[in-house]
Amino acid sequence: MILRLSDSLSRGLVLFASLALAGTLSYYGIRTAIAQIASEGQTSKDLERATRLEPKNPEYWFRLGHFQQFNLEDPDSTKAAASFQTAISILPTYTDALLELATTEELNGQVAEAREAYVKAKQSYPSSAEVAWRYGNFLLREGDLPEAFEELKGALQADPLRAAATFSRVYRADPDIDAILANVLPATKPVYVDVIVEAANSGQLAVARTVWARLLDLHPELTMRDFEPLVSRLIDAKDDDAAHRVWEQGTGRMNLPPLLQPQGSVVWDPSFESGISGRVFAWNFSPLAQGVQTEFDGVEKLTGNKSLRVSFDGKHNPNLDVACTTGIVEPGKQYLFSGWIKTKELTTEQGVRFHIQGIGANEALTATHELHGTNPWTFLGVPWTAGPGVHRVNICVSREPSDNPDVRISGTAWIEDVNLAPKPMEHPRP
Repeated sequence: MILRLSDSLSRGLVLFASLALAGTLSYYGIRTAIAQIASEGQTSKDLERATRLEPKNPEYWFRLGHFQQFNLEDPDSTKAAASFQTAISILPTYTDALLELATTEELNGQVAEAREAYVKAKQSYPSSAEVAWRYGNFLLREGDLPEAFEELKGALQADPLRAAATFSRVYRADPDIDAILANVLPATKPVYVDVIVEAANSGQLAVARTVWARLLDLHPELTMRDFEPLVSRLIDAKDDDAAHRVWEQGTGRMNLPPLLQPQGSVVWDPSFESGISGRVFAWNFSPLAQGVQTEFDGVEKLTGNKSLRVSFDGKHNPNLDVACTTGIVEPGKQYLFSGWIKTKELTTEQGVRFHIQGIGANEALTATHELHGTNPWTFLGVPWTAGPGVHRVNICVSREPSDNPDVRISGTAWIEDVNLAPKPMEHPRP
């Protein structure tokens, strides 16, 4: 059937209806837009206006409750709980609102209600690391350790980056590291590494070493950052032997070339094969200092694939330890130091040498003779005895200043095969 609008009244009614519909749609659209703007406000008045304009929007009630809970000037946990409950009544599976309601109820002393809200949050989002994390912490505070451990383990399985924070909280509640390892920490490298670093930095070295042993049982491939914090804290605690043992175990799990370390030598990387510098038991040097450029050299070498090249720019008279490494020694024990140096057109009467010094009070410095000019690979050796109470030794490539302050040194030196061993070694020939 075709409707014919043959009279002006009919056409007027259609126009009126169209305008009324357009007006209604415009009204609701404008109201929604105003509510959206108000919900992004930073005052209680703005957020309350958003909930009045759009009372069925759970997000606006959540924002209002969050503001009421955390407003520093006038926090009101009772009003916050009511706002969160309204949001949940509109959307029963609103996980964030359930979590915030649980926090608010706990702050209000309503422990049973808080637990109920956490349970509902878990039901609404069972795989959430955040839900498991917050529920687990609530259970810790309530002293329900078995259930807390279960929830926190689930949080770590979903998000291993929470390992350090989880460990610190669980350990305060129950300092039984075996129980924590069995019931909380998933047996994975990321979790164990973060816990080791957290425990070491907190001074819980026995705990860190226990977790370290568990980590090694996984036979992981490691990087320096996985174990160097533990090594550094052990050195700070003067447990040098443990520090060196962890270093050897950790570097043994790295993808490194053979280090050409003679048996008994206390120098970790005698011939610079690792290419690692600036670490605890590695070689430490500045790439450029006092006109001296120091770097690994893969072209000029003696026994391995690298040497250490030291270049002088001819503009300075430097007085510095060019490169140093640290070793672990036995107090009172006699050692033999050995190293090789090659020089090319190294000017001045003071070239480069090695020196050895125990780390301790009033320890004397022992030095080899210096090399300058042009020399082929030359062996330098000297006996050295660790003083009483000395457990660590510094071994350095050094340059002393010329007696004439106007003299400037230029030229190049190469260093290789640096060792300190408790008995004579067979020295390679170039």
